Amino acid sequence: MRTCIYCREDKAENEFTLEHVLPQFIGGASAPDFLKTRDVCRSCNSNLGLFVDAGFEKDFLVHNYLKLAAHAFYDPRKPSGLPFMCMGISELQPPEMTDNEVCELWAGPLGERVYWIRTKDERLFWYSGGNPRTAKSKHSRAYFMFSENSQKDTTLTWFSFRDCFDGKKVRKVICGTVDGANPLDIGFYSPDELDKLRIKFFLDKAKSGYREKGRAAMYLHCDLRFLAKTAIGVAYCLLGSKSLTTQYSKELMKALWYRQGSELPKVNFGRSMEDNNDNLLTSMLSCDNAVTLTILPNPIGLGINFNISGALNWVIQCALTEDISVEDKEKIGNGFVIILFKNLKRSIMLDYSDFLDYKLGNLQHDELNIIYNEMNKNNN
Repeated sequence: MRTCIYCREDKAENEFTLEHVLPQFIGGASAPDFLKTRDVCRSCNSNLGLFVDAGFEKDFLVHNYLKLAAHAFYDPRKPSGLPFMCMGISELQPPEMTDNEVCELWAGPLGERVYWIRTKDERLFWYSGGNPRTAKSKHSRAYFMFSENSQKDTTLTWFSFRDCFDGKKVRKVICGTVDGANPLDIGFYSPDELDKLRIKFFLDKAKSGYREKGRAAMYLHCDLRFLAKTAIGVAYCLLGSKSLTTQYSKELMKALWYRQGSELPKVNFGRSMEDNNDNLLTSMLSCDNAVTLTILPNPIGLGINFNISGALNWVIQCALTEDISVEDKEKIGNGFVIILFKNLKRSIMLDYSDFLDYKLGNLQHDELNIIYNEMNKNNN
């Protein structure tokens, strides 16, 4: 029998699976091996992945900044698709839409639009794209529109159309015609009578100069749960099983399993979504178009700074001083920084002091220089 670090239940050996403490949606597959563990049960791996990791990933701001990172590393010499970005719920009401549906607007890499008519989910109201479980099983319809800029790179547009909503039961329809290519070859459908009504509706709106309006929903506590899960995992990987028995760990558990309306747990947690020019912490502990995790000793113990693309920043305490042994302190030293480039399937780990020297321009890092030189070649 073993104990799961997330639910704290004793379970049989065959109930445990590999857990990426830094999830794969931020590039955790390439993270250092010491941040991977097999002390997580299959149930937690699945359910927390869907309702904590996905709840954070599908947050409107997080979702779009992660997608922008993918755009930043696009290489036109290696044609591929780029992800569409969710722009929220459109106020448009196309023909025959039911009360149980929403019309969600998505933007393509060159300004293309998709109107996705899907089932709404009041429980997971803030998920961009809706409930990821039901999106794979419930049928829906999506209407794709080209932009003037699609001519700039037709291959990019074509591949992006092909890859959009991959793995979901979405009836994809193009609003218009395509010369020299067949949309049916990349998963599109010929429009039926309902599609034709909706295509006319969307095109008429576009031709009339309609000013798009919509809304994006947010749930403020989705990041608390995700950062608590990260803190529990990091503390366990660095400090061992003793990190699961502390009083502070009990508060992190309350945060991980928090439900709206419950008393907020007593964890040291904060978020900052200001422009990085106005926030020194966000600016210094970040890398453009990357997820940066800083694990750093502080006056009250061991803290984590979690940053996305220099725009979104969170801090959370993962252990208190009295719960960290002398040996642990020596192992952690002055702290370290892990930089994740998901789209490149690469991670870089630096000592905290070396990372600061790099940010201040006092230290060159060949691998980071190569990454950003390549990225800057394709800025346009």
